[in-house]
Amino acid sequence: MKIFLDTNICLDLLDTTRLTSKKSVGWYLQQKDNLTNEFFFSSDFITTFYYILTEKRKYDAEKTLQAIGMLCDEIKPHYLIHIDFINAKEEFFDSTFEDFEDLLILSSAARINSNQFITNDKKLLKLGRFQNISIVSP
Repeated sequence: MKIFLDTNICLDLLDTTRLTSKKSVGWYLQQKDNLTNEFFFSSDFITTFYYILTEKRKYDAEKTLQAIGMLCDEIKPHYLIHIDFINAKEEFFDSTFEDFEDLLILSSAARINSNQFITNDKKLLKLGRFQNISIVSP
């Protein structure tokens, strides 16, 4: 199963002081040893991780980079390409969903045939499904 993790889930894995971290970490630990699961996140999140952890949380830059590196060893960064933008823009103008940034990530997840998109985002959870991807909480 291809499982795509939203930014908030990855941040929970990197920063266990977050309110939703316990749930996300517990879920991931239960899923990660299942060899049929492949985990992905958007490579665009890397800058977000670094910014939030070093600027907002005031974590050490070197330790933050090491943690992000370890995350990338376990969960594959998936890179956006132009077709993701084109598809997200079409979905946006078709009024599929109002958040273009989320549509961009969902379009990217759809391109690799993800089965699940894991998030704590209430608007995305309300959407429930995007193309063939089920959107669920951890």
